[in-house]
Amino acid sequence: MWKLATASLSGINMDNTARIQLFPAGWFGAPDGGQRWFMGAELAQRLIDAAASRRNDYLFDYEHQSLNAPRASGPVPAAGWFSALTWVEGEGLFADVTWTARATALIQAGEYRYVSPTFRYDEQGNVRELVNAALTNMPVLDGMRQVAASLLFFDNGETPMNENLRLALCAIMGLDNKADENAILASIETLQKEQLKQANCSSIGALIEAHKSQLTAKEQAIQESQTKIAALSTPQSGAPDPEKFVPVAVVNELRTELASLSSQIQGDKVDTLLTAALSDGRVLKGADEENLRELGKSNFALMEKMIGSRQPIRALSQLQTDGINVDTRSGEDAPALDAQQLAICGQFGHTADDLFGEKK
Repeated sequence: MWKLATASLSGINMDNTARIQLFPAGWFGAPDGGQRWFMGAELAQRLIDAAASRRNDYLFDYEHQSLNAPRASGPVPAAGWFSALTWVEGEGLFADVTWTARATALIQAGEYRYVSPTFRYDEQGNVRELVNAALTNMPVLDGMRQVAASLLFFDNGETPMNENLRLALCAIMGLDNKADENAILASIETLQKEQLKQANCSSIGALIEAHKSQLTAKEQAIQESQTKIAALSTPQSGAPDPEKFVPVAVVNELRTELASLSSQIQGDKVDTLLTAALSDGRVLKGADEENLRELGKSNFALMEKMIGSRQPIRALSQLQTDGINVDTRSGEDAPALDAQQLAICGQFGHTADDLFGEKK
């Protein structure tokens, strides 16, 4: 942030009172070795361009009274006006001034002899902006203050800051109520360089609004997160309980495996029953067997009932063996059945005699 200064730098040339030197070329400042500033051709050109772009003329007043205009109890008259600036290499920056009648008389009478520009400068001392100028009789540095939000905070050292304003600024900036004007201005400068710059805000009010917007956004985000958490934590009507239900994909997979297993078991039962029925002639190979097999796949109970109602046909045992000779001996000559054969006969309520004939 640039600082503001007023300095009485040159006297009025009585041979040409219309052309006034505002700044000398090179370094200049107070004779006591204090603050020094610099004016060169490049800096001067910036001031010349700024003057050319202005709609209003620059003011020449008396003793910088316009800087204290908000607190002035009476009129703050102008001494003159200027709009054009000229750089003279090796000499400095000049202004062509149109004086008021009163100022002309005072200058001609020798009542005002010096010129004091008000300007802003950077940390290196380079003059960056011309504010206005004044007629003065103090040919030395007569005041310097940092610029705050506006020139309302400028004090030339003659009039103290309003006490109510000072206390209000101390409260706003968080300073002790005994802080002086320099401390207040330093705090304002820090605010402008840091918090306001970082937030891209031009005033404390804008900074507060920006923080309020950020806070509101964070509160909304927190509220949304809490709502989502509550929705996930509270069982909804009709919603499945994770402890009682499994994903649909798992259920479908289990269903497929169960159907496959059931089909396998059903097929084994059908094969076992048909094998026994084929062996005793209740089922004939070919169409009869295939029809019963298809029936057993869809309705095993009905298939079992139909086969159970049939009587064994011993005369067809030769046909059921696919050309393998079957021992037809009966009675005492009948061969003994093994345990598996006896179990199959018992399943259908038959005995060995039913297969080989009764004993004679």
